[in-house]
Amino acid sequence: MNTELEQIKKINVKLITPLIVLSCTAIIAIFTYFKHYPAGDWFIIVLASVIIFMILGLIIEKMLGRFVEINYEKAMAEKAEQERLEEEARAAMEAEGGEQTESINEQAFPT
Repeated sequence: MNTELEQIKKINVKLITPLIVLSCTAIIAIFTYFKHYPAGDWFIIVLASVIIFMILGLIIEKMLGRFVEINYEKAMAEKAEQERLEEEARAAMEAEGGEQTESINEQAFPT
């Protein structure tokens, strides 16, 4: 379970925005270039697409970052609960073992 927590923590969402901006803007730039848009219009379209996809990428990055954070917190809570249950089970087994030991001692040495 420890490796799962490390994997959740290692997820890097910082590359999402640049990937979205570069890939989407490249598609738009290539499309408008081959449609023979005038240079001025082409620059405006590409600049507008960079801005739009930057905003969209940042929103997606924040959403995924929060999602990863929630999953990490949930995994940590589950791990803490599992450890607490194991500790309770261990304490219960020790208590049962202690009672049996006392009853054996009482039977072996009557006073």
